[in-house]
Amino acid sequence: MARYDYKCDVCGNVEEQIHFMDEKPKYKCSKCMGVMVKQFTPNIGGFVIKGGTETTHWKEKRMRMSKREILGVKQKERYGTGPKIQPNVAGMEVDSWSDAQRVAKEAGLNTQSYEPYVQKEKPKIII
Repeated sequence: MARYDYKCDVCGNVEEQIHFMDEKPKYKCSKCMGVMVKQFTPNIGGFVIKGGTETTHWKEKRMRMSKREILGVKQKERYGTGPKIQPNVAGMEVDSWSDAQRVAKEAGLNTQSYEPYVQKEKPKIII
């Protein structure tokens, strides 16, 4: 596709339009609704190439990644981060993971699965 300059016969307004080279479109001026006439522009760089290069692909990819990131943040704000794991022992809810581990030990159940959550629950001491 190529870029062309069109000039209004009435008010002299110049606008840039993009269309195929073999097209003969008729444009009207956005200011006075006069007829726009295609101007001769010796600009070889006035072509819009579809497909692009690795640079444009990277830019597009980066743009898509940032849009996904923004959407992810919006979804987290809207719906939350998902269901949270609540401490329980055999369906009985308890207040903390350490309590759940203690109750499971008293009931004679395996307590190894509670250990990672108990470690996360403990306060970290920074010296």
